[in-house]
Amino acid sequence: MTNTTPDDAGWYLDEYDGPKFWEHVSMRGGTEYLNDPLARLDKDAGECWTWSGWESNGYGRINIFGKATGAHVIGFLEYGGKIPKGYHIDHLCRNVSCVRYSHLEPVTRQENVDRGLIGRANKTHCPSNHEYTTENTIIGKRGTQTFRVCRTCRKAYAAAAYLRRKAA
Repeated sequence: MTNTTPDDAGWYLDEYDGPKFWEHVSMRGGTEYLNDPLARLDKDAGECWTWSGWESNGYGRINIFGKATGAHVIGFLEYGGKIPKGYHIDHLCRNVSCVRYSHLEPVTRQENVDRGLIGRANKTHCPSNHEYTTENTIIGKRGTQTFRVCRTCRKAYAAAAYLRRKAA
């Protein structure tokens, strides 16, 4: 993928790091956020610019100025965005691999956490597509965090672990 630095970018990165960043950005990332009720963008916001380089938990990462940094942070700064001290960058499109500056917003850590929790609380199915029902859901608590576990997935995991131990 050979992307060039957009004409209106270039506030943050130098001639070495700029091309290194932009070669990993796909400007045809789609508009899935239009179907996401939690997304805080309208149809005029344009497509996501997705990161295709190094990732950690879905978030793009890049070494800039000798330090590993979130690609979305660099995307925001590259267009002259300012991040107040103590603030984090939130994805308004809810796509954590998006680096498009207009899809990003500086918010407090608590606001970022709250927005993420709202998204998880509204999920009706586990990652394996089993419905979260009263019968199929275990509510757990670890410290101050409350979480849900799919009973069907937990049983499948336990059965597989048993077979692995038995075979060893």
